[in-house]
This record gives sequence, structure tokens and C-alpha cells, in this order.
Amino acid sequence: MRLGLALPVALGLALPLAAQAVETDPANRTITPDMHTLPLHIGGRVQAAPLPPPMPKGATAYRHDWPGVYFESAFVGDRVVLKFDDASHEYRLLVDDSAPITLFRPGKAEITIGDLTAGEHRLRLEQVSESFLGAGRFEGFYIPKNERPLTVKPRSRQIEFIGPSGMAGFGARSTKPECTFNELARTSDTQQAYAVLTAKHFDADYQVNANSGHGLIRNVKEARKESGLIALYPRVLLEDPASYSDPNWHPQIIDIQGLGDIAIGDPEPGEQWATTDALWADWVTAYRGFIADLHRRHPRAAFIIEWPDDAIIDPPPYRAKFAAARDTLAAEARRDGVRMILFSYPDQKMLKEKMELTGCDHHPSLKDHHLFASWLIGLIDAHPGIWDGK
Repeated sequence: MRLGLALPVALGLALPLAAQAVETDPANRTITPDMHTLPLHIGGRVQAAPLPPPMPKGATAYRHDWPGVYFESAFVGDRVVLKFDDASHEYRLLVDDSAPITLFRPGKAEITIGDLTAGEHRLRLEQVSESFLGAGRFEGFYIPKNERPLTVKPRSRQIEFIGPSGMAGFGARSTKPECTFNELARTSDTQQAYAVLTAKHFDADYQVNANSGHGLIRNVKEARKESGLIALYPRVLLEDPASYSDPNWHPQIIDIQGLGDIAIGDPEPGEQWATTDALWADWVTAYRGFIADLHRRHPRAAFIIEWPDDAIIDPPPYRAKFAAARDTLAAEARRDGVRMILFSYPDQKMLKEKMELTGCDHHPSLKDHHLFASWLIGLIDAHPGIWDGK
């Protein structure tokens, strides 16, 4: 039996090119040893490794495959060079307030952004798409030796999102639900999904630790043999068991969307659960343990658990199951010392009357994601102490 939960997914827009000159060097001869490597402020999980000479001092490769990663830097000058080794992702480059530059699967190349006005410039490179084809590498920003690097400070607010396709931007910019693999790659957009819209509204640094089709312990049929999000969460890369660690990452808010395990329906033949009750019991136990583990990692974080109101749940017999699960999760979290835990979801009227669901595989549209972001922003605004630990 499939539950009638409308789960948020993704959004998107076609973006104009900026006015700056963009030159691609597939031979990788633009960067010289005497250039400056720009210091980076990085959002999201990356695996860093130094690049050998003749690259400039401090040159580093940043391998990544969780969605929503971004790189920020600044400098004084009139040109900058970006280095990639990535045939998997789409990127969006923002230089100051100019129109974004789209870089789709740049491959192994050095890309120069020139014809900038002489002076100070701020850079932001956003990974747009999920890692449908594996991890990619961004290998840094570089400027000529006569230009001056600047430092970008991290933001005081941090928010983390954990969930499935709704946070990853799956098929976000599509205008039709039937998509080929290439259309999916061209229309997915984490950076315009509701999670990132919310983080940007509050000028917060963010992590989007999401993976389309993956529940906490149970995935959709196409990914059934893969690990669930709880097992993947400790990793710096989805495809690498090495652990993630960042002493500077202390989110004040952790938002979890863990409904996928239940929303995809009752257990099917061949799954590890013989009954629906067995699935629910394992799901609640795993959810409890996950919240407890996150609380140990970030003891001052407030939790937002995306959770349906009774009116959203269809069929009605499942309402009691959801209520009992919510009460259990809330009681255990408070017993563990979680300072704030909120269970919330957009109202039924919004879901039924305003959702377009025109993205790939009937995922939400740009309008839908703005609706979800307005709900989440309102929820956070309604709890003034959520950012300061009170």
C-alpha cells in the first residue's frame, strides 16, 4: 500500500550567461606555477588532496559527490581561472552580482573568466546537479601573480538538511514528468530546491546531505541494494567509506526528511521485512538512533523533523501509526537532551491546491519549491531562539 504523502523534491530555472569573457582551455596550460591559489570557503563535504607541481603553491583538488557543495573566494584583479576534472556535474558560477555562468560537465579543463572590471571581486561556484555519474573534482581558483587574493569569512549561521530527492533537486527544472537520463541531468538543481532557498534566506552556510531515492534505511526499488542514508551519512563521499569530519561544522538547525521509507509503500517480496509492522518498528528504531547520534555530534542543534499532519495521511488507518511514531521520537529526543525538536509539514490545502508537480517523475516545480521554502522559513521565524541555542 502506498501512502498519500506529497514529498517536496526540486526546482529550477534556465539561467542567462554573464557578460564576462569565458575561455576554456582543454589542454590545461593556462595556470602557471607563479600564479596565486585563492583561499576558499567551502560549503558541504569535500575530500581534499594537494595537487603536485608545476601547479602553484597551495593548489588543492576537492573531490565531492554529496549535492549542494559550493566554493567561495574573492580577489582584487580583472581575471580568474577555474580548474576542473569533472565530467559528472553541472556548476553555476556567480561573479559579484552578474548573471550566473553555467558550466555543464566541464571535464578536465581550465576556464578563464576575463574582462572583469579592475578591482575587488567575489566568486561563488555552486555544484548544481547530483552525482548521477560519480564524484567530480573542482581544483581551485587561480589568479595572476600581479593580482591580490582576499579571504571570505564563513557565516555565523549553519543549517544542515538530510533527506531524499526533495532536498537534492531531482529533475527540478523540467517542465514535464517524463524525463530521459540526460534530461534528468540537465534539469536537476539542488541550489534552487527549498532547502537551499531557506538557507540563503537566512544567510546561513549549509550542507545538503541527501540522495535521491534513498530513505533512512529503505530505498526505492531502483536503489534497493544500496545503503540507506543513515549508513551513508558518516561518509565524506557517498562512494567512499572514509569518514567525514570538520571541527568547524556546528549547525544550529538540522532538518530531516525521513518519510521515504514509509511513503514508498508496504514491504514487497524479497525485502527484509515480512510485514508492514516490522518495517515500521525498524524505521522508528533507526530514526531514534539517528537523532541521538546527530545530537551527540551537535549537542546544541535544534531539530526540524518534516512530519505530516494527520489530515495529510492517506489511508486514514495509518494516522495512528504516525502519531505513535512521532510521540516516540519526540519523547526519546527530549530524554536525550535535545533542546528543541519540531515536527511540521506544509498544510493540506497548499499540498492539494497549489502544487504543480511538473518536474521529472512528478517532482515539484520551481513554484512548488518556493511554497515549501516559505513554509520552512515561517516555521523557523516562529521560533526566535532556534539559531542561538535557547
